[in-house]
Amino acid sequence: MLPTLTTLQQQKLHLYSLDWLCPQCNSFPENLNHLWTCPYILPELNPCLTHRSEVITFRDACIKSFSSLKSLDLSFPDEFSALDCWDFETPSSSCLWLTRSLLPAHLTLFLKQYFPLSVIYKIISPLLNDFQVKLYGEIRLCQNVFFHAWEESQGITATSKLRGSSTTTASTISPYHHNSSLATVSQDSWISWISSSIIRGGS
Repeated sequence: MLPTLTTLQQQKLHLYSLDWLCPQCNSFPENLNHLWTCPYILPELNPCLTHRSEVITFRDACIKSFSSLKSLDLSFPDEFSALDCWDFETPSSSCLWLTRSLLPAHLTLFLKQYFPLSVIYKIISPLLNDFQVKLYGEIRLCQNVFFHAWEESQGITATSKLRGSSTTTASTISPYHHNSSLATVSQDSWISWISSSIIRGGS
């Protein structure tokens, strides 16, 4: 995943002006929090809604897979769903751990009431991997596509990124480039462009 613009501004000031704001809304600094709250996030690409949907899908897949192994208490689905790691509304810290591909201790402790650890890991590992792949494809990849397009509009190339600040002149940030917002493109155009970019491998 690409670093946020605020991180790049700290690391490569010769390329990323401190005056530049979020490439999408051009109103706020682009940090990790803003990636989830940007007012110009397209409804179809809203990372919060996508994250919630994928957490629910992951949770339900776990319930289905574990329930298929043996007969479980009728309360198993409800108790499993009530675990803190599925709290995507807040979201809870353990839900964020899952998002980072880390299994919360209380999740494995709950499952150990029914299955040995070897079975738990065998079942949940591929499901967790699928969860991560979907998050990358539906959230991070789209954000990366947006950001690469914005970098190109600022005249930032792969070659310029490889140069150090000591070998880059002060005029690297062209006065003709400014923090133009991606918010001027129509929604249909963005969705079509993103889809075609992903099909082409982001090229």
